[in-house]
Amino acid sequence: MTLATIATAFTPSSSLPKHTSSLSTPSSECTSLLPPPTSTLLASSATDTTIHEVPPLKRNPPRNIALLIEPTPFTHVSGYSNRFKEMLKYLSKAGDNVDILTVDSKTPKEELPKQSFGYDIEHTQGFVFPLYDHISLTFDLPEMKGAKMMERKRPDLIHVTSPGFMLFAGLFYARVMRIPLLLSYHTHLPLYGRNYMGYIPGVEEFAWALIRFAHTRADLTLVTSPQMKEEMEANGIPRVDVWRKGIDTVRFDPKFKCDEMRSKMTDGNPDDFLMVYVGRLGAEKRLKDIRPVLEKLGSKARLCIVGGGPQTEELKEYFKDTNTVFTGQLSGDELSSAFASADTFMMPSDSGE
Repeated sequence: MTLATIATAFTPSSSLPKHTSSLSTPSSECTSLLPPPTSTLLASSATDTTIHEVPPLKRNPPRNIALLIEPTPFTHVSGYSNRFKEMLKYLSKAGDNVDILTVDSKTPKEELPKQSFGYDIEHTQGFVFPLYDHISLTFDLPEMKGAKMMERKRPDLIHVTSPGFMLFAGLFYARVMRIPLLLSYHTHLPLYGRNYMGYIPGVEEFAWALIRFAHTRADLTLVTSPQMKEEMEANGIPRVDVWRKGIDTVRFDPKFKCDEMRSKMTDGNPDDFLMVYVGRLGAEKRLKDIRPVLEKLGSKARLCIVGGGPQTEELKEYFKDTNTVFTGQLSGDELSSAFASADTFMMPSDSGE
């Protein structure tokens, strides 16, 4: 009986989901005036900059959503983290009910966040991923807190992040309890395999096999770009759509441009051409690819790298003899000023957000 249940849980889904639902105080002389709130810009393709009308948040009745998310977005800074915090903010405004299950083995238990935007956060047991020890992952075992959550609330939709190990628990819960399953894909596993385990023959092909196993069983897969949608579909993944990311036009606005910040980012050469990278410093971001661009532009070009991560010291050594400034992690008005004060934003990564 148990084997039959497990087998049923991992059979591919053929049905579409029935239910969907959708500042800090200025700390710098350069940010004495915050820009007024403006509308959100959404882009549906790499070249589409159309401003889409955002549907009313309460157009549909509130939904009950189970969010199973790893790694946690609540104790570190990244684009992935920002995406989920923004989603929770607007789900809260829409009146949706969200139960959150995540994992964080690195933060002391007493320091783990208990709520986000009014939603309770549960933490399950997990482990630090040995190939990238900045994140924690989980199978939701032995506690099976996800199963208890489903039995308690019986959600209209289960949203699970991918890739990871919690998605296997999500697949099981969705099939056994017959709840529509949404998988959102945030890190391109084949490229991570090549970057971190490229010495293993066939690692990229194996990664695609894992992706197909998981995502063909989802009622819907959301990816972060049109290019990723095309690649997923070309590799046999059905029911894929793009999760369009809005731009926070209050936090990121040209009005935050700051001479003082630009001077800091250019090491006292504000008239030079300034490129900026903002994000995690890891091998998968391919930041070393920027150096040939910087050198080709000549001595009047500057690069500022904002953020931290496992490759920080290696990158500082790699860029040591170039016009490069490392600021470390910035937030709030300083981060807004860093974006607004540069001439161009550089993002060489092709492996995720």
